[in-house]
Amino acid sequence: MKNDGLVKELFYFRPEDYNLSSAEVTSVHVLGEFNAWGEDEEKLENFGLFCDKTGRWAGVFEVKEGREPYKFLVNHSIYCPDTGEIYYSTVKTCKWARKAIWYQILPDRFNKSKEKENTLSWDARPDYFNNFGGDLKGIEQKIEYFKSLYGDLERFALYLNPITLSTASNHKYWPEDFGKIDPQFGTEADLKSLIKTIHKHGGKIILDLVYNHSGINHPAFMDILKKGEDSEYFDWYRGVSLIGDEKIEIPVLQISPNGICENITVENDPRKDIFNPKKPCYLSVWDGKYKFPVTHPLRFKNSTLDEIINNQPYYRLVNFNKRPNYTCWFEFFEIPELNTENPKLKEHLFECAKKWVRIGVDGFRLDVPDMLNDAHRFWADFRKMINKELKFFGKKPHDFYILGEIWTNDEITNSFLNSNPDAHPKRFDAIMNYPIREVVVNFLSGEILEPRSDRVQSEDEITVSELDEILHKNFENISFNTDKVQFNCFASHDTRRLRSVFADMKQLKTAITMQFTLIGAPSVYYGDEIGLNGGVDPDNRGTMSWDIVNNLDSYPQSKEIFEHYKMLINMRKERKSLSQGLMLTLLVDDDREIYAYSRFSDNGDCVIVVVAKNDLCDDVVIDLADTPFEYTKKWRSAFDDSELINSNGKLVITPDKMPDNNLILLN
Repeated sequence: MKNDGLVKELFYFRPEDYNLSSAEVTSVHVLGEFNAWGEDEEKLENFGLFCDKTGRWAGVFEVKEGREPYKFLVNHSIYCPDTGEIYYSTVKTCKWARKAIWYQILPDRFNKSKEKENTLSWDARPDYFNNFGGDLKGIEQKIEYFKSLYGDLERFALYLNPITLSTASNHKYWPEDFGKIDPQFGTEADLKSLIKTIHKHGGKIILDLVYNHSGINHPAFMDILKKGEDSEYFDWYRGVSLIGDEKIEIPVLQISPNGICENITVENDPRKDIFNPKKPCYLSVWDGKYKFPVTHPLRFKNSTLDEIINNQPYYRLVNFNKRPNYTCWFEFFEIPELNTENPKLKEHLFECAKKWVRIGVDGFRLDVPDMLNDAHRFWADFRKMINKELKFFGKKPHDFYILGEIWTNDEITNSFLNSNPDAHPKRFDAIMNYPIREVVVNFLSGEILEPRSDRVQSEDEITVSELDEILHKNFENISFNTDKVQFNCFASHDTRRLRSVFADMKQLKTAITMQFTLIGAPSVYYGDEIGLNGGVDPDNRGTMSWDIVNNLDSYPQSKEIFEHYKMLINMRKERKSLSQGLMLTLLVDDDREIYAYSRFSDNGDCVIVVVAKNDLCDDVVIDLADTPFEYTKKWRSAFDDSELINSNGKLVITPDKMPDNNLILLN
């Protein structure tokens, strides 16, 4: 079969699901519309499968690109999948993202280009609201540091948490202007300079978009508080109602035992002689963090503070422990949810995204994208708009990477990863692949995490067999090209840092080894490469420690972690199998809790990964029989260059070869 118009797709098949034994599998054909479901004999191809050591058959096949459906025919008689209308289809995801090695930065916490007012000491403990002064220029100043970790930046891909205006938050997930850079981080010129520098060195950069909600300080929400239903933005938000005498209730007041509001003042107070009727009047909460408009302030010239609070026509400030009566993300009053079905709001959000495209970013990470109103339609239209904008400026739409923050991997999630008829993504290229993190953390630490979060709900060990099964379920039923660009984050601004999850150095290095060798694109959360600690939010959002970076020899554990990351980054860059290859399970040992798998590609490149949950007491034997690399004689350790010899189809690994409970072998 010619390669023209074909793409490679992954196929996993368990014979027992079809009442077969492995020995009874004699042939597999690909059937689809491209060969008239088998009627075109010349294009009916028989593909070889490889059987892994669990009895699972695996293969990578060339199939017609696009939404043309296809199935597999096993032994000339069994269709897989066997459910009537269900079929596989291909997705041609962003090519550079398949090879990317990500680095995530919370801009306020990475590096500051100069000293600034109203910021904490760089080594202070983070809280939910403090700022440290990191900025875009500070990131650009560390290009040489990125080179020291990555070697060169050809595969380097930078993901920045939000940089848009948000005066009320330090993380900037409460946007007050979707198209303006927060002055705290710099200017558009600074962003352009950073993008230019990264591109000059061969790297990529994506920005975080928050379109599910805005900050309460957003001018549109403030306009509703001022004008009620007369506001042109009234339908921009969900759950805002002013039926009858109803008002928007905002729970911000802290009331003392004697009934006094402790956290509110009046800005440009009409009760004072210095009142200026030409300036707006506000109810100021927490020293101006939030400012709520006072309508017709002169009528409150002789009023009490309570009367001013309770007699605004469209809103009322209420006790902090009450729930807001408008729709908010997880009931946080600070972030009212947007009604993205509103055409004018949708147009506004799209125009803001176009601005970042024109500036030159290479993609977007989308915050909680599945929670939007009519999410599937919104993001399909969003992708069309992005493609059109890129074409208009002479850029390639299919080089633009869109990443959705979705924490689960199920049929609803997968529906965001489908393709258009031209085989390119209809919405997202990938999701943040938290399920991979969860199962590896569970296996190595025994923690069972709550769905959609990093909270530990219980402790219970999973077996190696369960680990292997869950990993493969993560890869199945979506396009292999989607698997390759999945954002494999083992730590982020929403999770504990790896060093805090794994106090044991061996477990930590094993987790990192798995992250860099499983299918998907690995991501380094700033500071994890030197072993920064950080528990639950906000501790996981501490500042980068440049004292450690600049004195690694004085911090032996940090240096050990840094060198481990550096070695894995270099290996992923050099080995096609780690960015393109199939995963084949080689050992599942539930009793000793040892797991081994390979990644291999069609050019003969192969990487074997062996991980043990506990220290080894005796040898590990890896059976290479009936694998594509069974006759490869010599293998070497990626860690110390020592050599292992394949003897009669078996590799024998002695405990001294795995001092850190993990080993990578290269052919």
